[in-house]
Amino acid sequence: MNIGIRRGIAIAAWVAAMVAGCAMPDDEPAAESAHAQADVPWPQARMDAFQSEHAGMLAASSMGQAEPLQPPQLDTSRLVTAEIMDQAGFGRPVVAWRVQIPAGWQTTGGVVWNDAANCHSNMVQTAWSAIGPDSLSVIELMPNFGWQVQGTQIQTDPCPVAPFRSAREFLQAAAKQSRPEARVLDYIDRPEWVQEAERNSERMMRETGMGLQPGQARRFEAGSLLLAFEKDGIEMREMLSTVVNFTQINGNISAVATGVVSYRAPNDRLDLKLIDRILGTAEQDKQWQALAMPRLKQNIERYFSGQRRKIDEWHSRQMAIINARGMADRHAIRMRGNREVAGIYNQIAANTSATSDRMHRRGLEAIGEYNTHAGVQGTQVQSSIHGGSQVFQNTQDPSRAYSTDEPYPNPPDDYVELQRVP
Repeated sequence: MNIGIRRGIAIAAWVAAMVAGCAMPDDEPAAESAHAQADVPWPQARMDAFQSEHAGMLAASSMGQAEPLQPPQLDTSRLVTAEIMDQAGFGRPVVAWRVQIPAGWQTTGGVVWNDAANCHSNMVQTAWSAIGPDSLSVIELMPNFGWQVQGTQIQTDPCPVAPFRSAREFLQAAAKQSRPEARVLDYIDRPEWVQEAERNSERMMRETGMGLQPGQARRFEAGSLLLAFEKDGIEMREMLSTVVNFTQINGNISAVATGVVSYRAPNDRLDLKLIDRILGTAEQDKQWQALAMPRLKQNIERYFSGQRRKIDEWHSRQMAIINARGMADRHAIRMRGNREVAGIYNQIAANTSATSDRMHRRGLEAIGEYNTHAGVQGTQVQSSIHGGSQVFQNTQDPSRAYSTDEPYPNPPDDYVELQRVP
């Protein structure tokens, strides 16, 4: 199988296993376990430091102002099952994922297919949100994104070109696009998510029979970006998280960010234990996975088959051009050869004719006892061999000519000496 197809199917299989564009649910159980062992959910320690660091600034900014509007405290103690649906991918609604969310929260969105996408990482997208009763607290799964790292791109890879060389650069760009007014407070790497992503990827590679190609290298990066912004007069906090798979072969680096998980809430209400609890319950539906994998493979194989067909058609056109050019060159060579041969034959014929004419004239001269001289104005002058050896002709009246044997002839001014025709 073509290397590009194998790489595309392998990555697509991995992407599909990571929430059809969001790696967080599959990754979170390990992270939750690690947090449980440390008894400090990430990034609580960092968040405490943030809050302490920014408390003075926030207090100073609110001095002399009215008490800001505070939304009611949410009760998130009880979780209920929510379904992330694939409404139209298979002609009927199919549950793609199940996840626990706080009771009373509303959900919107789901899984969307884009079979026409050339980049394998963008063929299936998850855009889903769980919204709290205060309409401010939101957990959102944003679509995944695949790209070629700028400066390493190749024309045969259909994925777009972008400059992001790390998970941090990607998250900063995503934050700037989705929340341009937000302030970046901090970033932290998520090594536990990297470990879980590597385990999940290796498992999916074994299940699909796909592996890294010779000379191919892969690495994962994961991280979370903390933002601050204001919404309707309320100070907000938002955490953006993702896992990025970087694959390199022959100098080309491709990347897949398996979605971005956004958790936002009013300041001091960003419950990091809650997001860990929710993401830790995510479970992919086996029926949807069984339907999605063949479709992903079919889309990828269709794209690369189309690429092969275009290459074959281009090759055929190029060969036709080369053959036509070769045929034209060969025809030109034949025509040039024919002209040269014809010229040789014509020259031979001309020489033969001239020789025959000369022999015929010589015969007539011998019989008539005269020599032929080339006269003026295209005339010929026949002079008897019994006359003089020098022949002169009048340039004004070619009919007047004479011969002489005088050693120093002195012809009139309008006479010229003629030369014998060889």
